[in-house]
Amino acid sequence: MQKKQRHGCLTAWLIYLIIAYSFGTILYFFKSDEMSKIAKYQISENMMLIHGSLALLGIVFSIMLFKWVKLGFWGIFSISMILFVLQILNSNRIMSPFFIVICVIILFGLLQLKKDNKSGWNNLE
Repeated sequence: MQKKQRHGCLTAWLIYLIIAYSFGTILYFFKSDEMSKIAKYQISENMMLIHGSLALLGIVFSIMLFKWVKLGFWGIFSISMILFVLQILNSNRIMSPFFIVICVIILFGLLQLKKDNKSGWNNLE
């Protein structure tokens, strides 16, 4: 059995996703008044719980991608689309929803990079 290898850029992106989702989890589950001042917008308690839960799922799905589970990609894709819709409906920021889509596109593109003549996407089970 051949050991699967991933491209260094994909590894770096997965680490970035885990850090970003971890930061989001902490931000939304433990949001304080100081963080509200930094974020410069108010969000309801229910939306904080939804965003925090999605960020927690993002950590789980990112780790699944590290372990070569294809469901990890589809999970990140799904929560990204949910976040996209929530950002469109609840945010007055223009770039936030598009940044979410760009991150998914980057992830998909990095999964196409080949290492030892096999792409990350083909390594997923």
